[in-house]
Amino acid sequence: MDHKIQSLTLSKLKTHSAMRNEFVIMPFDEFTQKIQSDSDSHFKNKFYTIFLFKAAEGSIIIDHQEFDLKPLKFFFINYNQVYHFKDFQSNVGDVLMFTKSFYNYVYTGNKMIKSDTALNDVAPYLLLSEESEIDLSQTFEELRREYLKNKLLRKEIICLLLKVFVLKYIRNSNKKNRIDRSLNHKKEIVEKFGYLVNQYYKDLKTTSKYAEKLNLSPNYLNVLIKESLDISAGQMIKNRIILEAQRLLMHTTLSVIEISYELGFNDNSHFGKYFKSATQYSPNEYRLLKTNDSYNDI
Repeated sequence: MDHKIQSLTLSKLKTHSAMRNEFVIMPFDEFTQKIQSDSDSHFKNKFYTIFLFKAAEGSIIIDHQEFDLKPLKFFFINYNQVYHFKDFQSNVGDVLMFTKSFYNYVYTGNKMIKSDTALNDVAPYLLLSEESEIDLSQTFEELRREYLKNKLLRKEIICLLLKVFVLKYIRNSNKKNRIDRSLNHKKEIVEKFGYLVNQYYKDLKTTSKYAEKLNLSPNYLNVLIKESLDISAGQMIKNRIILEAQRLLMHTTLSVIEISYELGFNDNSHFGKYFKSATQYSPNEYRLLKTNDSYNDI
């Protein structure tokens, strides 16, 4: 088995829409044809993605979690999450894709519906009830109709309808940690820290480096993170590095040495100890374990 992670941008999908670099709706079968998906294809999107399945069989693996595909089950893929499909067939539905900049094209001033806050903790999937299916389908069809038009204020209307659709997705999900409407200064710091970790985890691995960027003391930053997330700032940094290591071990055929360099480790043995301290497995053991799990499911 030889595979690597393919990075997708909206422009690569080669649609003819005037908004192809910002917002795209297409049938799922057309999407799989454009990305040339097969059993060894692993993807990382440089945009938000929602799969809206009307009929589906098989499973989707997002990072290290596997989810069954079912009719009327929607999936949300965030920026840079790695995913691939397994044993999927007869999948009927649509794919909704949009960038952060497009979601924020019409900004109301309400942080609840700004992309870097509202879409931080969206549930990975939503299994619709009959009532919610009717509601979301009506909103989606209105969104699709506007997308197919070429009329005045089209972009603005699509952006607003998209916000409505996303908010309905969040409202109908069972995820407990829904949006906190009372975003205060402390929470903004926590969110900024999370953003910086996602941006610099390969280069910066200590709390002090991030505290410096935020103009805070390391101790104060650690207190804020501990209060909000119940883990230390250092652990959050480590979790992000380990997550990326797991992605690369599961979804690529890069060697462990190549992965260690990719993640900013100069010493392969240091990376091995770092990974094992978090997972109880060496990188090679983890890859073998996950590969065997995948084959056993076939």
